[in-house]
Formats: sequence, structure tokens, C-alpha cells
Amino acid sequence: MSRKIKVGILGLGRAGRNMQTPEIAFYPDKFEIVAAADHAADRRENLPDALRNAKLYASCEELVADPDVELVAIALRHQDHTPWAIRALEAGKFVSIDKPLAVNYQQILELKAVADRHPGRLFPRQNRRFEAPFQKALQLLETGVLGKLSLFKLYRSCGYCRRNDWMTMTEFAGGLLTNWGPHIIDQALRYLDAPVIDVWADLRSVISIGDGDDQMKILLRAANGRVADIEISGTQTMPGRELEIRGERGTLVYDPSLDPGHIVMRYVDPVHKFNRLEPHRENPPLAYGNFDETLTFIDQKVEIPEIPSAVIWSHIYDSIVNGIPFPIKLEESMEVVRITDLVFEKSGFRPTDKFAAQA
Repeated sequence: MSRKIKVGILGLGRAGRNMQTPEIAFYPDKFEIVAAADHAADRRENLPDALRNAKLYASCEELVADPDVELVAIALRHQDHTPWAIRALEAGKFVSIDKPLAVNYQQILELKAVADRHPGRLFPRQNRRFEAPFQKALQLLETGVLGKLSLFKLYRSCGYCRRNDWMTMTEFAGGLLTNWGPHIIDQALRYLDAPVIDVWADLRSVISIGDGDDQMKILLRAANGRVADIEISGTQTMPGRELEIRGERGTLVYDPSLDPGHIVMRYVDPVHKFNRLEPHRENPPLAYGNFDETLTFIDQKVEIPEIPSAVIWSHIYDSIVNGIPFPIKLEESMEVVRITDLVFEKSGFRPTDKFAAQA
């Protein structure tokens, strides 16, 4: 029988109660939730079954001091992630820290300094690194059928949402860039597979009640020439393609609004060798197309295997118990925070812009 890691959850809001609790409970032979903390009394009531035996605390301090807790899962407000990760690490705990890992790059440098003193104990919760479509797309790119890759379009819609909770307020580091941004930027960096050398960004607060951004467009250019085109919106009433990848020989598309179970690709037959063509000054034929060679295209529809949304916790367990290196490096998450800082800087976004325009 495998040993169970005893977990304490900091924060019993949506992330702690509705996301991390069921994920941890997915592995009952590996984890046991022994404690949870939230300063709001109503968040400590009507809890799911996975928390029925947990000790409930009204303060984070009490949970971090609990000797029964081995692993602290941080699901607090954004600005509290880094400070409580540092306190838990210094208390000798393993720590799973939710995104954003830090609200600015200086803060994550402070976190790294502490993590370096406690190696192997900090686990960045970049859980969408394990999304099934993302993982399958990476596998398909490794086949090389698309040829040299040039453009990665990543899109997420959060619907049309006039939110007015703390996550829309910049005083709490709210907005879509700090909420969804870390997930999609992390995926983009994996696709780019080279250092980012240029950033362009536009952030806006369009319909959000708070002053945080709810619509973004980000362009990242990497040293290898690849470009990531990122759009995340809380102002969208129509679905869109979540992923489009273009290479010199074809295209990969994932559109969950049309087919959530498959990725489709269309590319020039890999056995075809392009003709050696030269540009010329004559007028083209009246019919548009490939004028001086005939291309055969292959259409491929690939099933996306299911991956449990909780799989990141299996990796955490294997790292703690079996000594298997955790697949998400802290340095990778630090780069996500660095890019986020650059996006804020390059966009020139100011929370008061929307309200000034209305005055």
C-alpha cells in the first residue's frame, strides 16, 4: 500500500473548494486532505465530502503550523500566493502554488531564493501544461509533417462576463492576464521552444465592472523566428478555435466548438519534394493557386486521448515519494511571470483608462 501525503489547503473559494479539492481527491491512495483554512466563516461551511475529515482553520497561520500537514496547497488571492508559499517552505512543508506564482518578477525572485534553500519542495501549479489537446499537439508537431513551424495562434474565451468580484480588481492583482494569462503564456512558451526576444501587447477593460483587463492580444516573437499570437477574452459571445499552428508544409487546428475530441491537420504529402522554382516577372494565370507544380495534400483527423484534469497531482506525488523530477521547472514559471510583466509594460494598460473615457 502506497503512503498517503497529508495535504492542507489554504483558501476554500472556487480554486480551493471546486478545483484543487476534487483533483486531490481523485487520488485517494496517494493523498489525504487533513486540513483547510479560510478566514471567511461561510467558506468553511457546506464543504464537499473530500473535506469531511479535515481540520478547519480560520487562519493560514494555524494551518501552516499544523505538524500533520506535509504539503500545503495554496489557493488564495493572487497577491497572497508568493508570501504564503515562502512561509510554508520556511516551515518545512512541500508547497503547491497556484498561478500566478507571483504578481511581478521581483516577487518571484524572492520566491526562488527561498525555494533554492528548500530544493524539491515547490511545485508550480501550471496545470494546463497537461491539457490533452496541448499534449497531443506537441506529439503531432514532433512528427515533423508540418515542416518548419512559424505561427502559433492560441485563443481562449471566458464568455461574455460582466464580473464584479475581487478577481476583476487591480488592487488584488486581478484581471484576465493574471488569471488565464499564466496558463496560455506557459503553453505558448512551450510551443516557441526558444527565448522570447520581442513582445507586443494590447490590454483593455471593456465590460468588466472592475478595473482589471478583460480582453487581451499578445504577440511573442522567439529567437528561432516562431511567433505566438495569443488572444484571451471575457467579452466574447461566440466560440472560436483554441489552437492553430502553421508550418511551411501545412496547418494544425483544434476547434472544440466543432469537434472537442479531435485535432485536424492538412499538410503537403511528406514524400513530395518541392520543385526548385524561381520568381519571374510575367503575369500569373487567371486561376489562383500553385502555378508550376501539383501538390497532394493529406487530411488527417487525430483523436485526443483523455488526460485526467488532476494529473498534475500524480506528478507531485511521484516527485515527493518516488524522487521523479517534477516536469514543470520553477525557471519556466519564472519566465511566465517575466513575460506577464512585459505585457503590462508594452501594453501601457492603466486600470483607470476605461473610467476616464466615460467621465
